[in-house]
Amino acid sequence: MNKKKIGVIIVLILAIVALFKAEFDFNPSVRVLASVIDFSESTLKSPDYLAYNIDLKDLFRNYANSDLEYSGNAYIKRLKGFPYSITGSVSGQRSSSQRKFSCKSNLDVLVLNVGEMGVYAENETVYLDAPILGDISYGFDTGNNLFLQAPNLNNDLNKEWFHNNKRNILNFVRNIEVSKTESKYIDEDGTESSEYKIVIPKGEGNFIWQMLGMDAPTHDITCYLYLDSHNHTRKITFDLSYKTKGAYISVYGKNCNTIEMYAPLPDGETVIATIKRNGKNSYTNSFTNNITYTTNKGVIYVADFNTIIDYAGEGMNFEATNIKISENKAIVAEGYVKGNVAPVDDLDDIFETAGFDKNKATVIDWATIKNDTASFVSDVISQARKNVEVFNLLN
Repeated sequence: MNKKKIGVIIVLILAIVALFKAEFDFNPSVRVLASVIDFSESTLKSPDYLAYNIDLKDLFRNYANSDLEYSGNAYIKRLKGFPYSITGSVSGQRSSSQRKFSCKSNLDVLVLNVGEMGVYAENETVYLDAPILGDISYGFDTGNNLFLQAPNLNNDLNKEWFHNNKRNILNFVRNIEVSKTESKYIDEDGTESSEYKIVIPKGEGNFIWQMLGMDAPTHDITCYLYLDSHNHTRKITFDLSYKTKGAYISVYGKNCNTIEMYAPLPDGETVIATIKRNGKNSYTNSFTNNITYTTNKGVIYVADFNTIIDYAGEGMNFEATNIKISENKAIVAEGYVKGNVAPVDDLDDIFETAGFDKNKATVIDWATIKNDTASFVSDVISQARKNVEVFNLLN
């Protein structure tokens, strides 16, 4: 082969390489497809991945959307206005079908057993039942659904699912609307990613909705994908404005190790929850969590805690450690909870099993509490001190 032919072949190869590179660099659909391949081959294998070593199908079906029983122990080492540690056992049930929840605790202060306290919920209302405080019982109407359903996955989101749906994914990427925007995202390690707006038209992606166990939406779905220079997904945000204006869910991090859920609430309030996986803990599933609730009066309530879960033995074992609850940065409570959760069949009525009568509770609109929390807490403590001799003794 003479030098002229070799030169032509080299030029052709370089042209093909340049063409492919141009496609990857400038064709948004090709970059999105490349990111899907990278996600299945790279992110899913990382111990930092949010759901690494977790069977999401089992988690959603048998825990998030089922009937549960749980039991464990709690320790409150700091409670604002109360200078004593509190220990006790906790137990209860949660039913997705009944839309009810119960949590009963048997508490000890120092060497004194001061009896039971219960927290209950039904639909949109939370109840506090405190015999230890002189049989105080309140209900708080939150105005929000307390029993949201998770997707009932029909398949695990794993490498096998991506492999079995290669053709579906290819056709899907061809039919959705993908456009590159001018926005950038900088990850915590300093990596810059480009934003791609993806609009899933109504009627597309049936294989995805089937996998999620959901009915196909009757409207377009919008999400934003952030890819680094290697087409590695650094962040994906799902716009939930079609449901609640301004709401979203984001998964982000080098290997998608963090999920953030944001929801505007009525009356100008907001709540944001963040769960971040600790990939360094290789023997179990460890997470760092934050829930921030901001009232329309500018008061900020924050709950920070770590959780560890594993599936050794019956059901799911869990620990919530280093719990800190603050009001405008001032710590009002600290403690931990440790226990076990297990799915059960054929639960009886949860309130009847717990011996709780919601009709005896004084139901208060949540707005009344949040607008003057200090006064409400002060009234409850005053009433408790009048009714319960042990508090006067400790005081």
